Amino acid sequence: MSNRNHLTALLVGSALTALATPAALAQSQADAVDAREKAKETRIDEILVVGRSEGYQTGETNTATKLPLTLRETPQSVTVITRQRIEDFNLITIQDVLDQTPGVSVQSYDSNRTRFQARGFSITNFQLDGVPSNFNVGASGNSVMPDTSIFERIEIVRGAAGLVTGTGDPSATINLVRKRPTRDLHANVNLTYGSWDYVRAEADVGGPVIASGKIRARAVAAYSYRDSYIDFQKDRSPSLYGVVEADISETTRLRAGFDYLRTDSQGGSWSAVPLFFSDGSRTDLPRSYSAAAKWNRWERDNKNAFVTLEQEIGRWVARAAYNHRWTDTESLLFAGSNSTFFPNRQTGLGLNVVNTYGISHTEEDSIDGYATGPVRLFGRDHEVVLGVNHYDRELENVATTLTPAYGLPTVRIGTTTYTLFPSIFTWDGDVPRPTTADRGFNSSVDNMKQTSVYGAVRLNPTDGLKIILGGRYTDASTTTDTYNTSTNPGALTRTVKVGDKKFSPYAGVVLDLTSQISAFASYAQVFTVQTQRDVNNEQIAPLTGNNYEFGFKGEFFEKRLYAALSGFHMKQDNVAQLLSGAPPLPDGSTPYQAVSGVKTWGAELEIAGSITPDWRIAGGYTYVHSENADGSRFSPDTPHHLAKLNTTYRVGPVTVGGGATWQSQIYRAMPIPTGAFLANGQPVTATGNVYQKSYVLLDLLARYDLSPNVSIGVNATNVLDKTYYRNVGFFNSGWYGTPRRVLGNLRWKY
Repeated sequence: MSNRNHLTALLVGSALTALATPAALAQSQADAVDAREKAKETRIDEILVVGRSEGYQTGETNTATKLPLTLRETPQSVTVITRQRIEDFNLITIQDVLDQTPGVSVQSYDSNRTRFQARGFSITNFQLDGVPSNFNVGASGNSVMPDTSIFERIEIVRGAAGLVTGTGDPSATINLVRKRPTRDLHANVNLTYGSWDYVRAEADVGGPVIASGKIRARAVAAYSYRDSYIDFQKDRSPSLYGVVEADISETTRLRAGFDYLRTDSQGGSWSAVPLFFSDGSRTDLPRSYSAAAKWNRWERDNKNAFVTLEQEIGRWVARAAYNHRWTDTESLLFAGSNSTFFPNRQTGLGLNVVNTYGISHTEEDSIDGYATGPVRLFGRDHEVVLGVNHYDRELENVATTLTPAYGLPTVRIGTTTYTLFPSIFTWDGDVPRPTTADRGFNSSVDNMKQTSVYGAVRLNPTDGLKIILGGRYTDASTTTDTYNTSTNPGALTRTVKVGDKKFSPYAGVVLDLTSQISAFASYAQVFTVQTQRDVNNEQIAPLTGNNYEFGFKGEFFEKRLYAALSGFHMKQDNVAQLLSGAPPLPDGSTPYQAVSGVKTWGAELEIAGSITPDWRIAGGYTYVHSENADGSRFSPDTPHHLAKLNTTYRVGPVTVGGGATWQSQIYRAMPIPTGAFLANGQPVTATGNVYQKSYVLLDLLARYDLSPNVSIGVNATNVLDKTYYRNVGFFNSGWYGTPRRVLGNLRWKY
């Protein structure tokens, strides 16, 4: 505990030291920023949408189109999680944020791996300040999500966002918008302590560097440590962020920064909870269950450097941004796996051991540049955006060796030898650690490249009618090099390259019905490069996701409250389907054919903002249904119905609030023991569905302002301590949701 106290003291001390500057100097610096400079900043901020959000609302967003549009003017479903909301509900991780996002379901594979879904598809498109980035949230590689302490807001566009992403699934695009330096000196410190010895310290300091305010800086530091309700697991995560912004001239702004995050997970589960015993009965194991070794570890270092140049050109504004990201991962993992066997109800024996040692290095370069501004045509102003971006990611998987020293019994079934896991009833996490080695060469290297040009025009034929037309041309390719790890270590054995070029159109229309309500409709498209080949040995055309959306949007209570009601329909074309009975291809593989794929439809209702200055509210309801081409349900682990609502109410120095989440039943097919056994003792299984019934989760919060600058608060999630699974059927297992958690916090601001 002493180390944690020491780091907390350092963070708090850093913030207080920064505040030692006399208040008079801070005031003189602010006064020195003349009105002209502020006007220039306001114009760049307005057009590029880099300003700050207020309450649970944001003025404008450009994540869907790159055009500066309010939520009402954007013809797609967009949610903005503001800084105020992040702080009110203590949303520390990206998972916490998406737990509150309408239409997004969160699934956990185990204690370290999480999958996000929207409209039946996995979310794979992420951006940092509008620049594309890759977060492989479900597995190894650069599967580390940033700490929310460095973000001003998080924007989520549901459905296809082909104008700004090009490739991916028609699920959602998540844009993580970083904090920027402020012109006024400010600082805040947040200290948190709660369930399972959760300790967190966060400090944020920023303001002018010189008296004129033309150079500004900001630094954010956070440190989290926690035990867990899961046996053996402990996590620590330091995060650092720094950014400097300079007004090079009256029309030019330069911003550069760096952020660092390390996630160090010890004793993580790397496996889920068996759902069935070998006799077919349900297990009902405790939520603390883990079949991990105490020495399990998963260490990930993520560094990101970025620079942004913003330039006014008459009535236009141009922006060029560059991100360079490095991620290094090392993992040593051991677990009792239920993917092949099932435990015995009496003895707890029956699982087999899975273990791995992995090292990977990722480098990612992303460039995005665009210009936007008005054009005069037929006596009216119209808005145009033109841009280009490039993304290059290389993932190196290092060849390693793992030599077990477990001393556990083995069994041979067919040609495979399995190491047997001890009884799940007596497992204590203690097992001899294996010997590992880095072999000094790569086992594989994946290189992904994507270059795009895009453009759109927002036509204003009348004051109440806006039409957006545009598109994106994308050239995407992936090259995979595989290296020999046995007879000729390090020698290149195979290179596979796939790629495609495609134009993705975009269209949207917004019609004002009244001064408060608008009707909208849009069409967007994304695509995915496919590796399969047809009977002519030609690569199958890209898998295309088409997104149709329509509905109504409104602004109420003097534009303090935003509301939207929409319907959507999506369909996939060119799905690669095995062509059975066809002659084999030259390499001996079976050809494929392109067919129609998944069809998805549904509806959403969303609200966000303030009903009164003291009453804030945000949430939504989503209905989604997805079918395969044969009419069977696609993605049954996505709930048909998902509702989320969060609210706060302020009375003097007291703020109270809470939230509720309800999702309908989900299920997944898996082999289930029938109660019969083979001669070798293995259970006979039959494929069946395993379900998680619908459930409701409730959260509460309370905060008291001791003074204008100091507050204390408490956040409680899953206050009824509901036991439920966040995932069922994955590797024949399930993963429990988090039990009741209580976090207390002390906030100080200047």
